[in-house]
Amino acid sequence: MMAATRYLIIGNGVAGVSAAQEIHRHDPSGPITMIGDEGIPYYYRASLSEWIAEDNTGEMVLARTPAFYAALGIESVVDTVLSVDTEAKQVILDNEDPLGYDRLLIATGASPNVVPIEGLEETLVYRTWDDARQIKVGIASETRVLILGGGVLGLELAGALARLAMRQIAIVQLLDFVGPPLLDEPAGRWLEQRIRSDGLMLFLGDTVERIVAQTAHLQSGEALDFDLFVQSVGVKARYPEVPGLEIGKAIRIDAHGATNLPDVYAAGDCTETRVRSEDRWRPTRIWLDCARQGKVAGCSMAGIEATLTEYPFLNASILYDVRYAYIGDPNGGGGVTYLMEDDGVYRKLRVVDGNLAGALLMGNRRGMMSLYRAIGLPVAEYGDAVVRPDFAWNDLTGRNWDYDFY
Repeated sequence: MMAATRYLIIGNGVAGVSAAQEIHRHDPSGPITMIGDEGIPYYYRASLSEWIAEDNTGEMVLARTPAFYAALGIESVVDTVLSVDTEAKQVILDNEDPLGYDRLLIATGASPNVVPIEGLEETLVYRTWDDARQIKVGIASETRVLILGGGVLGLELAGALARLAMRQIAIVQLLDFVGPPLLDEPAGRWLEQRIRSDGLMLFLGDTVERIVAQTAHLQSGEALDFDLFVQSVGVKARYPEVPGLEIGKAIRIDAHGATNLPDVYAAGDCTETRVRSEDRWRPTRIWLDCARQGKVAGCSMAGIEATLTEYPFLNASILYDVRYAYIGDPNGGGGVTYLMEDDGVYRKLRVVDGNLAGALLMGNRRGMMSLYRAIGLPVAEYGDAVVRPDFAWNDLTGRNWDYDFY
């Protein structure tokens, strides 16, 4: 009798969990060990801002319970992987003996960037549930909060704090508009007006040069007093040391979730994939892609043929306090752009060579899934009608794609 295949997964996010589900489905007798450094089940990272704002509970943030891991026979190990020895097929842990494997998945995600600032002794970032707990402990109605970074996560945090009516919320952003990379400058200006109207302070095209006591001195010469200082200046892929692993900006994987090393796979924010239609490598940054990669990698590890399909980009969440959908490539160069700005609504569609190339919807996401299905379809004959929320996208896609999804 052949010995059961030992599966080892580093990372307990959506990519790792999706892989574990597929492995168990196709090889239920294969033992699965999952290593995570947070010591809690997989949770919805996008729900942390709502948890800070007390719009949901901790139970609502959890995506899985301990019963899920027990049902799949997953052995959970709380530790940090320092390196991987692919010759011996084992991982080296920080606090435990080496763990062996037959097939390995690296799904370690991303870690927040930290800007070194003169006078800053401790850095608080916004990425994990533990980060969110520290922020929540540090705030009260009289708290003055300073956020360094006006990108997606920084604005998400600012929106949550605004709902709690902090005494002062200030955002310092190096670029001269908010919301990159999802927003271009015109869309950023639209959102900027909304943020300023809520009484938040914005310092654009600026940065923090030094901190003295509880005062941040900006490059512009401004000085801001604060009680809580949070950095949110983007993320970078993180992964253990693996000799010989092919890495660009992140771990490079093929269409089956495999790396260049035998029996080593990767998925999620720690990876980048080849976009064949554009002949370039693209870092993985959205939940949906992480889940897809984890599923494909899990199938491949269990010996089942599976291939990543090249889908249009889709991300939908909340930016500051605005529900948005980013579909395809609305901000690329060339083509014709149709824009609609109304009370609390910003909709932008980009058409290239007569075909729908992308859409950015803020405030009114009606037609989101239909627009997603319509990427690449000819729309030139409809002119600027395509940007209206009441455009009949279902007639174009031929399916009843949940047009009223908001």
